[in-house]
Amino acid sequence: MKLIIKFLQTFIFVVLLAYPSYAQIDMEKIKEIYAQIDMEKIKEIYKEELSLYPNMLTDHFLDPEKANFIHFGLRYPGAANLNVVNAIFICDSNLITTIEEKMIHEAVAIYHFTDSCLMIVDYDTSIYDTTVIKLKQCNNFNGMLPVPNFEFCLKLPLPIEFYKKATIYVLGAERGKFLDENLLWSKGVKLPYEWKNGYTKGVVISGNIVVYWLEVW
Repeated sequence: MKLIIKFLQTFIFVVLLAYPSYAQIDMEKIKEIYAQIDMEKIKEIYKEELSLYPNMLTDHFLDPEKANFIHFGLRYPGAANLNVVNAIFICDSNLITTIEEKMIHEAVAIYHFTDSCLMIVDYDTSIYDTTVIKLKQCNNFNGMLPVPNFEFCLKLPLPIEFYKKATIYVLGAERGKFLDENLLWSKGVKLPYEWKNGYTKGVVISGNIVVYWLEVW
């Protein structure tokens, strides 16, 4: 499975980097590349892994029949006790409009990568030293909801414009244990004690790129 995902990421990001503006990616070129990949297998893995989590945590993820994958990272519950699911799609303009309208209506919080600070579920801060945009952990989380550290985005060759234009929609974030205790992360996520366990889920939209996440700790 890892080899299939790696193959997919490498091919698609070659296309991404070939365009000066990610918002002008040639969808026909993407389709040509997808013809070389066993997308049915990719979609099958995606659906199987999502089904391992409670539906309330994953029901926001996009149907893979509706758009083209750029990347996905799926860990089955309890894998190294780090329960992270993420997927990135390229969508056409009509689908982007539909998703944006839905997110505006359903979001419980809205943030941006350019905000002065965020409430970050922080497994590893070393990544911030080498990325195109610096994410800063807030000192005061009053009224805020947690978001991922977006390591999976920051390690991919997404252009700086992606982060500058992106809107982060938090669709859910709650304190407590949402998986069996033996499946949960136990090393801390640099949040207040009341957030020792919890989850965050949501969507990032920037241009024609849409990012989906779920993290449970």
